[in-house]
Amino acid sequence: MSKKKIALVTGDGSAPEMMAQAVKIAVEAAKKDGIEIEFVETPMGWNAYNKSGDTLPAESLEQTLKLGIIFFGGVGDPKYDNTIGAEKPALAPETRALTTLRSKMGLLLNFRPIVYYKSLAHLAKVKPEAIPDAGIQQIWIRMLLEDSYFGNKDFIPELPADTILKMGLKLKSEVKGDEELVGDFAYYRKSTLEKYFRAVFAYAKEADLPVISIDKSNIMARYVLWRKTAIKIWKEEFPEVKLTHQLVDSANSMLFTPAAFHSVIACGNEHGDILSDGAAAALGSMGMMSSSSINPDTKAALFESGAGTAPTLAGTDKANPIGRILTAALMLRHIGAFKGAEAIENSVNKMLREGYRTGDLLRTTDKDIKLIGTSETGKLILGNL
Repeated sequence: MSKKKIALVTGDGSAPEMMAQAVKIAVEAAKKDGIEIEFVETPMGWNAYNKSGDTLPAESLEQTLKLGIIFFGGVGDPKYDNTIGAEKPALAPETRALTTLRSKMGLLLNFRPIVYYKSLAHLAKVKPEAIPDAGIQQIWIRMLLEDSYFGNKDFIPELPADTILKMGLKLKSEVKGDEELVGDFAYYRKSTLEKYFRAVFAYAKEADLPVISIDKSNIMARYVLWRKTAIKIWKEEFPEVKLTHQLVDSANSMLFTPAAFHSVIACGNEHGDILSDGAAAALGSMGMMSSSSINPDTKAALFESGAGTAPTLAGTDKANPIGRILTAALMLRHIGAFKGAEAIENSVNKMLREGYRTGDLLRTTDKDIKLIGTSETGKLILGNL
């Protein structure tokens, strides 16, 4: 049996409870492929601050970069965000930990798969007839670098002071609230876009899915470059893949008819963050979202559910761990544990078909439904393996 070490961030709020289930399931499922996973504790977030005075301890960052793969439970808790975080905004863990990891690890591609099954149509917040018998695959591939999320951080050190002042550019931690002007610098580099779209089209070709490219090219200059680059890579390298373009504002309405998005969906950092969250909610709950962030060159990767830390549910055994568990399946597939990944996904679907639900998945029209908590969800999925 081969061994694989993976950095583990259990996280804040109710994340440790959810991650405990996902970790057990990942370890067991990986054995199907002859892989023994060793998770290495790597503290980040407010729980790390309470021990070391930093939400991203230097040794945790060093360990993550060394191992190259991290299973990330999520960081952030309003109890600390609004107290310590307000006094020391540079320590806000979502910015300090997540954006640093994305930048340092070169995590260009953020995969957020949303899968609708006809047999589970009753979970979705759309009309059942909007889900065809064959099901729906929405593979959101968000460009995780550059855009407005990194502009100020990337360019403030390079710009003259008068330009920074004129544009109102500030880091998030520097904003006091009494400024007359605050600006965010949003950008895309041609070379990064080409690498991104090359990966998107290659994935779509392998998955035999069309590509929908989301932009705002009718208003924003950077999205003119986005669209032109998409067309260039498509024409020159992947003409066999179907490509269509969609403006981000009209794309919102398509979330309610999910079959319209049966595709690989290419979207920028900001737009992809917003739209894929909406897609997860339309599927049934943010607690169902899985997510992986990949460096296409080095294969370094961060696996993080998009469900947040649910701090109000901490200690109640009520948080939905399915997003974390499905993220574990993405992680197993990345390390070559394909049988284990498929087993996890099948186990989750079996449990849902049998009528087991955490509170966020309950519907007023549900009949013969069994309400369960975090630990019971993990136990059932583990048993189904």
